[in-house]
Amino acid sequence: MIYRRKKMKRKSMLFALLMTGAMILSACSGGTKDAKSEEKAADDSKKTLKVATEGNMYPWTYTENGKIVGYEADMMEEISKRTGYEIEMEAVDWSGIFGALDAGRVDTIADIITITDERIDKYEFTQPYIYNPMVLATKSSNDEINSMEDIDGQSIVVEVGSSDELVLDQVQKKFGVTLKPEYYEGISITDVENGRVALWIGGKPSLTVQINEGEYDLKIVGETGYYQKYAYPFPKTEEGKALCKEFDKALTEMREDGTLKKISEKWFNMDITTEDSVE
Repeated sequence: MIYRRKKMKRKSMLFALLMTGAMILSACSGGTKDAKSEEKAADDSKKTLKVATEGNMYPWTYTENGKIVGYEADMMEEISKRTGYEIEMEAVDWSGIFGALDAGRVDTIADIITITDERIDKYEFTQPYIYNPMVLATKSSNDEINSMEDIDGQSIVVEVGSSDELVLDQVQKKFGVTLKPEYYEGISITDVENGRVALWIGGKPSLTVQINEGEYDLKIVGETGYYQKYAYPFPKTEEGKALCKEFDKALTEMREDGTLKKISEKWFNMDITTEDSVE
């Protein structure tokens, strides 16, 4: 009897050990499945990003058949593929575009935003994706202004809240001239085309496309010797900084595999994605 009880005890202990091992294996297997499920859920639940743009600056960003298209739209489409985020572009007036970002109504701005010291203090920026050489333009039939030697004393459009004033200051210092700024809310190129204001500040690549395609009745007067660096701004919050890193990683990949250059050449017939390209 005693021997039989010992034998039964050993069997019970062996059975308990086997059951414990099975439970541990089951727990480990379940944990792996749970982890994979959570990982998949995290991917599936990636938020849809809202991106502000003006939607009225051909070829950078404009509206066609009710849809925002152009250079920035192509950039957002490519970044969406690489980050896994759905991206919705929203048309916002320039006067309220940074306000929308500050209020959290949008996650970033895709509207050729120039990097400035003031903006760097307030926003987290990606690396530059465009280096845009700036030029001055005037009405095509204006025979009084044909080069940078003819601009002294002339009036010039300056868009409020933009980087136009930086270009204006640079031009006045470099060429030793005095210009008369006319301040506008938003784009006002019509007043240059009709001769009410003499000069317009613009990026050479896009302005060349616009003039050649008959979009604007202008001629380029000369180069300012100044170029603007465009990047995507994000709020300086934990989420904003994380999103900025993801966008920046995508931009690095696009630069390395030639996609950045390809999109630039598609819209401007030239590569303006590096400093070397504009120097």
